[in-house]
Amino acid sequence: MSQHTDSSLLEKLGISGTVARAFQANAITPLLALVALLLGLFAVLVTPREEEPQINVTMANVMIPFPGASSADVEKMVAAPAEHTLSQIQGIEHTYSV
Repeated sequence: MSQHTDSSLLEKLGISGTVARAFQANAITPLLALVALLLGLFAVLVTPREEEPQINVTMANVMIPFPGASSADVEKMVAAPAEHTLSQIQGIEHTYSV
């Protein structure tokens, strides 16, 4: 190929196309794919699994229904007092209403 055709092809393919073309033309690519597959299989086999893993839940949702009330009433009579009460519990760092 001429220099003009190579630069034209490079511009057309871009960087990712050029890298893909290099891997497609390389004889070591199947070996790299096999190594990646074996490493993935190894990772699956050595990763510990538990039926019920111990997780630390750091949040909770509190829902208080107040059917028929306006948003101002809910904020004044439910949200503000609930936030105040919940914020007094030891270990509670943040409270907010939506």
